[in-house]
Amino acid sequence: MSLATRSTPYRVLLALGLLGAIVAVDTSARAEEITVGVFIPQSRLSTNAERSAWADALAAHIAKATEGRITARTQVFARREDAKTMSTRLDILISDGLFAAELGGEVIAHAAAAPAVGLYAVDGSNLSTLKGKPVAFAASGTNDAAFYSNTALAGEVSADGWFSELRDAKDAASALNMVRTGSVPAAFGPVDHPAAAGLTLINRGGAYAAAVVVVMNRAHVDPLKRDLVAAILAPGGGGQLGAFSAGMGDALVQIRAARGGLRALGAQPILAESPDAQLRAPPIRLRARGRLPPPSLGAVQLPKVTLSEEP
Repeated sequence: MSLATRSTPYRVLLALGLLGAIVAVDTSARAEEITVGVFIPQSRLSTNAERSAWADALAAHIAKATEGRITARTQVFARREDAKTMSTRLDILISDGLFAAELGGEVIAHAAAAPAVGLYAVDGSNLSTLKGKPVAFAASGTNDAAFYSNTALAGEVSADGWFSELRDAKDAASALNMVRTGSVPAAFGPVDHPAAAGLTLINRGGAYAAAVVVVMNRAHVDPLKRDLVAAILAPGGGGQLGAFSAGMGDALVQIRAARGGLRALGAQPILAESPDAQLRAPPIRLRARGRLPPPSLGAVQLPKVTLSEEP
C-alpha cells in the first residue's frame, strides 16, 4: 500500500515521528564542546590521578547542569611548562592563582576555599636556622620568590637571598614530601595541606587562590559564558575544592599584590629570634627646644611631662 492510500492518522503519526527526529538532530547540533585545562599544583589534591578524577567530575557536572548544551573535554597538566605551552589552545583554564596572575585574562570564578601560604620545616627549626639552606616550592609563576617573601616570610627577608636555593617541585605535595624525606630542610606550601602532617609551621601569611577559572578563548567562550558560569557555580561543581564563587575573589587580589616589588627589608628578622631571646627596645632620647606646657584635659590636670633640653 502506497503512502497516498494510507489513512490520515497514519500520515500524521509519521510526520510527528520525522519532526521528532529533526528536533533530536537539532538539539545535538546545538551542543558546544569546550576544552578545559586543569593546573592546580597548590590544591589539596596530591596526585595526578586525584586531579584527573576531579577534572572528569567537573566535566560531567557541566554537561548535567547545562542539560547537554555544553560538554567539556579536559586536560590535566602536572607541570607549569606544559600548562604554559598548551594554554593558548584552551577555551578555559582552571589554575592556581600564581599561574593565573602570570597569564592574565578574565577570571570568571574561583574556588571559595583559599588556604593561607606557609613555610614548613622539621621540628626544632626556625627562620634563623634555615638561613643559607635550600627550600622547596611548587613551581607556578615566574615571580614566586617575591610572593613567598611578601607572604610566608612577612616581607622581612627575601626568599631568594635568605635561602641558598629555591628548588622546584611539581606540586605542593611533592615540595612538602621533600622535607619529610630529608631532601630539603623546609618547603613552602598551603597551610593544612595533607602532606604537611607532622611538619612544623614556621610562619604563615597571605593566601593561595587554589583554583580560579580563566577564559583563554573569548571568541568561543563568550557566547556560552552565562550558561557555563551558572554550571560551574551550581552546587557540587567544585568537589573536593569546595564551592566555586563568581569573580576572582580576595585571594587572587592578594596574590597579584604580593607579586610586586619586594617589601623585604633584608635585615635579621624578628621571627627568626630563638624562643629564649629577649627583644630590646632601641634607645630613644627626646629633645625639645624650650619647655612644653603641662597637658590638660578640661578641668582635669594631667601629670607633667618632662623632656630633656638640648645643651
